[in-house]
Amino acid sequence: MNLFSHDEINLLEAAQDGKLEFINNQLTSLTSRHLQQACKKTDYYGRNALHYAAYRGHYKVVEYFLDLQCININSQDNKGNTALMLTCVRGYNTDINTLKEGQKFAICSLLIERGASVEQYKKLGINNPLHWACFFGDLKTAKLLMYIEPSLMLFTNDRDQFPIDLSLMTGKELDDREEDERVLEYMIMKFLAQYLDNEEHRKKLDVFDEEYEAFKNLHKHNLNLKSTKQLTQVGLRYLFWASTQGRLDLVRPLLKCKYSPFEPSYRGRNALHAAVYHNRLELVQFYLESDESKIFRKENVINLMTKDKPQTALHIAVERGHIEIAKVLIKKGADPNYYNFRNHRAFDQSRLNEIKQLKRELLHSDEKNYLRSGYNHILVGWQKSKNQLLEQQFNNIQLKKNIEKGQFKYISYESIDKQHTYYCLKVDERLKNVVADQNKMMIYNSREGYLSPFNLNTLEQFENFHHIHNQQILLTLLYDEFDIEQFISDGLLLEQFPLHDEEEKELIIKFWKNERINILFEPFQLKKSTSRTFSALSTYFGPEVGMFFVFLCFFSTWLFLPAIPGLILGIISFFDEEAIQAIAPIYTLCMAVWATIFFEFWKRKQSETMYNFDMHVAKEQRRTIPQYKGSFIIEDVTHTIEIMDTRNVQWKYFKSNTPLVLLALVFIAGQQTGYYYLKQVYEDDDFYQTLWACLLALTVLITNEIFNFFSKHTLIYENHQFQDERENVYILKVFAFTFLNSFGRLFYRSIIKPDEIELKLFSISFTITWSLVHLIRYTIYPWISFSFIKLKFNWDFNKQKQLNNNKQINTQQKIGDTETSGMNKSFDKGISTQYFLQQIELNKRMIDPPDHVEQFTYFMTQFCMVTMFSAGSQIIPIIALFFNLLNIEGLLYGFRKFVKRPLAEPKKNIGVWNDILQLIGYIGIVSNCLSIYQANQSELNQLVGANENTNQDQTNLGLRNFLLLIVAEHIVIGIKFVIEGVIPDEPEWVELVLKKEEYLSEQNKSNIKKNDSIKPLENKVKQD
Repeated sequence: MNLFSHDEINLLEAAQDGKLEFINNQLTSLTSRHLQQACKKTDYYGRNALHYAAYRGHYKVVEYFLDLQCININSQDNKGNTALMLTCVRGYNTDINTLKEGQKFAICSLLIERGASVEQYKKLGINNPLHWACFFGDLKTAKLLMYIEPSLMLFTNDRDQFPIDLSLMTGKELDDREEDERVLEYMIMKFLAQYLDNEEHRKKLDVFDEEYEAFKNLHKHNLNLKSTKQLTQVGLRYLFWASTQGRLDLVRPLLKCKYSPFEPSYRGRNALHAAVYHNRLELVQFYLESDESKIFRKENVINLMTKDKPQTALHIAVERGHIEIAKVLIKKGADPNYYNFRNHRAFDQSRLNEIKQLKRELLHSDEKNYLRSGYNHILVGWQKSKNQLLEQQFNNIQLKKNIEKGQFKYISYESIDKQHTYYCLKVDERLKNVVADQNKMMIYNSREGYLSPFNLNTLEQFENFHHIHNQQILLTLLYDEFDIEQFISDGLLLEQFPLHDEEEKELIIKFWKNERINILFEPFQLKKSTSRTFSALSTYFGPEVGMFFVFLCFFSTWLFLPAIPGLILGIISFFDEEAIQAIAPIYTLCMAVWATIFFEFWKRKQSETMYNFDMHVAKEQRRTIPQYKGSFIIEDVTHTIEIMDTRNVQWKYFKSNTPLVLLALVFIAGQQTGYYYLKQVYEDDDFYQTLWACLLALTVLITNEIFNFFSKHTLIYENHQFQDERENVYILKVFAFTFLNSFGRLFYRSIIKPDEIELKLFSISFTITWSLVHLIRYTIYPWISFSFIKLKFNWDFNKQKQLNNNKQINTQQKIGDTETSGMNKSFDKGISTQYFLQQIELNKRMIDPPDHVEQFTYFMTQFCMVTMFSAGSQIIPIIALFFNLLNIEGLLYGFRKFVKRPLAEPKKNIGVWNDILQLIGYIGIVSNCLSIYQANQSELNQLVGANENTNQDQTNLGLRNFLLLIVAEHIVIGIKFVIEGVIPDEPEWVELVLKKEEYLSEQNKSNIKKNDSIKPLENKVKQD
């Protein structure tokens, strides 16, 4: 930073303001030496007077300083900008429209004539002067820059943008489409003439304005031809932008140069995508039908998907409402069954009536059934005679909403055992739109490209509702009239569940089969996720299930890091245990660091997943508990009436948790006592010692289940008002006991009374036993159980079906020939009804979804074992990884085949489990250091260089080791804090997208307010 006198500061300000007379007066009286010093003075940003004069567009001031020859024309500021660069960045005074007067061109011409160079900008990763000339649509300056250095068009900036990309971007301060198109045309001709030796365009460029001739011999750069790959990238980019403008005259020469319109170019999109998006019908037909593009039309190129936000050309045509182009694409083989990044097929995403009509014309094979027509939510009640109150609520919904008949429908079916009634609910599309508009549901706006509140006036801009949206709308209608949980609690209803959709389930498994390898290794690539499996899971089963599978896959992926070196160490120790004595303590400490890094990257993954699931704009609904009991009180601040539990909170929790604490102590003490006595039996037999360890592991699981049962009952006494509050308390109770019950013996053998052999036995036995039990309990047993349930149901249903068919046939035989046709239609409808009833009955008999608390408790226990007790055995991570891969496949299979479809509710993250993960990281650091000190003294002695042949004082060695571990612990904790500070919780691309969406949302709101304020004035004018 340079310090100035008052006059020197005024000199820079005068240069900015263009005060030539003041500058001249200041510098005239100076000697040559002082003049040089005054002109070279720079400010905090490293800019001198020439920089500011050029930046502000003061031609005469720039010329004055150049005539003085006291400033280096190629001097750079702190950011590497020269006067020429600053001119291209701005180059005007206060009004941007002065650009059209050629002011920037005049200053650039002057600077280049006096020796300004662009050599320092001929590199990748920065905006060069041509980028800025194109951004402002300044054709004259762009021509000038390409005249002196054509290779500037070949360099990309830090966002992988060529100069031409900035020319045609939207939302610029000076947005002149005609001028931008002229820049595009000239740059394509220049590219063809300069680098591809196109004689036709070379002749066109020979006709130049006279003003460029003065620079013909100033700079004779050796034009370093770029690689063929980079020339291909530039050519494809020009083809893309020419397609956006529909310029067939520019497209043809590029095709002759072998640039394919189906090759990805700009942000993963190709020229065909660009032509479709901008409704260039003639160009689309040219790409798909002409002989000139025939060599590029390889198999299935019409169905190529974009890389960023994957979708086909047909998706784009339907989304933009380009009917004629959609017809051409279908005619040429576009497949309407591809799914885009929103998991929509092409014709399923649009609300336009024209698109719906086109779908009916082109696709005649759509199967019509009850599920497809919208009857996909089931309420299970008692016999119909006992359900008058429920049916009255359905009628009230229609009356209160003041809707037309048929917009809210229900069909009732009697179960095959005549004990229950199934109510199948359907909401018409018109009513869905009304409810979504009233509740301002956040729906993806296809035209704007972001989630925004649903607006009935612009509904054609929004994508069609997903399963989760349909479910939220239906539940909103139901909960506005009656509390379903209260009805279930009071016995008026038995349960509710959405029906499975076989087509959607097949989509999930299709995505998984194609992406499973990529999903497992994607976290190591440190880039934006491109997999669609989890989005499909979230849309179908709900964000909670989707987030669970994301966590499970992410955790399994990160297990590869400790699993591979752990396996190598395990194999080495099997043959020579002493060979790894020096490495084992380091590996154990590294596990604590691994846990920290895992958690930090998980927070990033969680943030990314929240965005991919559309949960960044969702509001988690707080469901009240029907059994909650409270008193009416007046809130002190808002003076509103609220229902609250007036009992003493501390005393309430003390009374409910004291028995649990005593029960936990009894369980833990009983298990350890029992194991102690069993251990005395066959004490020297390794088989029995392993058997007792496995038995202890099973006992731990059993006592965990008993404790969980009693914990649920204490929640009733605690009288929680909201379900999320009760769930968090339950999680903390369950995990606290599970942690102490599961690892008490391991802590005892690693820290309190170290025994390396028993610690290894326990850690391996516990890991394998718990993993096997979990796999059997949640995958194998439910599969076998449902197989028998399904077998018995099919037998009973077919038997009942046969009886009904016999009655139907007997009825038909009594009807004359004139009525046979109508009866056949009724018979066909009866078959459809029977199939639908069969699906309802089968869905009702499916296994309830796995308890997420139990699932997360198991995997958190596994995380604890890997983090804290790999000192006992280095093969624990590979064991956990193996069973996790089996669990992923098994659970996915179960959710598709025999698990009842859960209700989808908004879920932003894994909640309190994040806090538990962080706590485990801290505990892992301390426990690993203590276990190294206590159970691995021999390894530690070897690591610090103790000599076994000398009689060293063991007390001194122990003290030294202890101090070393204290230092190591503090270092690891320090590393943990550094990692937490260095790794951001949110990926950069998510942060940028959220900022962009927030900006667009605010802009949209301001436009709506502006329109609302204009409407009354327009109405008043009309009235006048």
